[in-house]
Amino acid sequence: MPDHAWYLRCGADDVGDSAVLVGDRGRVHLAAELLDDAVVLNEDRGLTTATGFFDGARITVSAFGMGAPIATVVLHELAQLGVRRFVRLGTAMTVGDTALGDIVVAHGAVRGESTSTTYLPIEYPAIADAGLTRTLESAASAHGASLRTGIFATFDGFYTEMFETGSGTTGVAERYRDLARTGVIATDMETSALFVAGRALGVQVASMCLASVAGATNDTLDPAVRREAETQLLRIGLAGLAAAAHTAAAAAQTSAPAAATDEREFV
Repeated sequence: MPDHAWYLRCGADDVGDSAVLVGDRGRVHLAAELLDDAVVLNEDRGLTTATGFFDGARITVSAFGMGAPIATVVLHELAQLGVRRFVRLGTAMTVGDTALGDIVVAHGAVRGESTSTTYLPIEYPAIADAGLTRTLESAASAHGASLRTGIFATFDGFYTEMFETGSGTTGVAERYRDLARTGVIATDMETSALFVAGRALGVQVASMCLASVAGATNDTLDPAVRREAETQLLRIGLAGLAAAAHTAAAAAQTSAPAAATDEREFV
């Protein structure tokens, strides 16, 4: 295991065992305001990273910009440093009945991007970690969020596959209709790759986003409403990660004596 991350420029001692992955580096600074004793570790290449404490759990927050290739670089490096659970907290486009302002949680994702195939073949499903996802959903309910759960669709081409430019030549509107018919609730550019990379690397990954753009119309949230909603999203994600970390720590303490006893029995 490397003791220093190539791009994130931090070491294993600098990170927690839980991490939030965000696109916009401004969200790292926003998250740092919610953390206790937050320390900014890196700003190089816009991959802003900070570590602090939330409800007693040590959590790292790291930005990747946009798209699956860099999102998986950040996840990969943090996993190599010892981070065991990850939550993507970002924005997504609505599909079907999903409304602007909803908090959308992915149980799985359509693999419409290419990065995940460098980790596992296309036949492998992109599925969230079930336990971590349930913990996030509980945190969202406790915060009174308008919650939608289901399948995301992840793509590489924003203007060619996700955003209707009005040219009528990209087929985006038809794609959204088809996705809605199959029960997809949102689109983004990272979730499926993070799920697959996480499985390949042996870490837990969940994805929870704010529905900030309407896929069919390109309508957006009011900037002030969006900022408040993003702050709520971060609070929910941090609370969920902290709860998961405490549960894992308690389970480890409970199982340790049994493991020691078993070991003595075989001496």
